[in-house]
Amino acid sequence: MNLTEFVEYREQCPICDSKLHFIFHSKKWQSMRYEDDRLLVIFRMDSIKKHQQDYKVGYSFGMKDNSWYVEFFSKDQKRFEEESPEHLRNRFKELDKNLKYYRFYKYCTSCCRYNYSSNTFMLNQKTGHIDNLCLGNEYFGLSLPLEDGRYRICKLNNDYILNMSSISFSKEKSNVWARADSSTNEMSFIQIPSLIKFTTHDETIARINKLMVFS
Repeated sequence: MNLTEFVEYREQCPICDSKLHFIFHSKKWQSMRYEDDRLLVIFRMDSIKKHQQDYKVGYSFGMKDNSWYVEFFSKDQKRFEEESPEHLRNRFKELDKNLKYYRFYKYCTSCCRYNYSSNTFMLNQKTGHIDNLCLGNEYFGLSLPLEDGRYRICKLNNDYILNMSSISFSKEKSNVWARADSSTNEMSFIQIPSLIKFTTHDETIARINKLMVFS
């Protein structure tokens, strides 16, 4: 899978149809733009010691070939056009050593009930490429209205690395508990040794509901 294929896997949330938000590594501040069929993601690279200047680091990724390299910017995002200073390269090496593993991530900021992410990967500094980029996980927050006014909440996690699904489920007074950022100790859990493919919200939760009857 190349980066273009990952980004285009889903453009809209399958739960609420809102446009998905795309990030690299974490939800910390970052700016993102496309340049000549490459994705440039810029992070702050603040100084550790007092009286040192703050800079920014830009991760540049090839959309089709999964190549990568870094660029450095001043605090006001002026690019170093010539060879970057050695102290910035050293600072990046230390940052990369601390972070070590990276991933790409898309999620819904409207209903917060859907997201998907790539596998975790390291930035190979010898080859300048991301090795074996693929779809890693996909989350669906599903809810089914019940006759007593409550909701059956089903949190479906598809693990494409292990090729299996896990489901957390409970009965709640509100479907807000289907959000990815919600949690409760009352949820039960089952694991399925195969993937539960998502079709539509209603069809998928109906299928899961039948599975839980026999679990």
